[in-house]
Amino acid sequence: MTVPAFGAALWLAGAGHALASPPTGVFLWYPEQGTPTSQDCDDVVARVGPSLEKAEAWLWGRAPFGSELEFYLFLSEDRMETTFSAEGDYDTGTLRLGPTVGDETTFELVPEDHPTITISGSIVAPKDSVTITIILRDVPSTNGPADRVAHYCRFDEQTEV
Repeated sequence: MTVPAFGAALWLAGAGHALASPPTGVFLWYPEQGTPTSQDCDDVVARVGPSLEKAEAWLWGRAPFGSELEFYLFLSEDRMETTFSAEGDYDTGTLRLGPTVGDETTFELVPEDHPTITISGSIVAPKDSVTITIILRDVPSTNGPADRVAHYCRFDEQTEV
């Protein structure tokens, strides 16, 4: 391989890594404090028994009979929606995904209830883990802007796109 061809191959390999796809689909909220391990997520998933059917029921405000209080994150290439958003919250709306470098994808979120505000953030989704972390930066609050971090668990390959 010639030097220019080798350099082009390295650049393409690096670009492919930098341009990896962000996770999209449905994810179960991790309710405990701290960053979960894959085992922590596996334990929550085993206890809760999440499903796409239950997630959609929660999204539409119909708590499935007999289920524990569980929350979900719906992520698509242009939308973020949680099943626990209250009116006036900042975590549901139009999503503009940025580049994915390694395990992290940057984004901008325009909340439905605050269309004049843009929240920056990132999605951290290690490929060797079932955990996903969403970081919303400088979310307005009564005490001033603050970062908001939430952890989620992958629970079924069919819920990821």
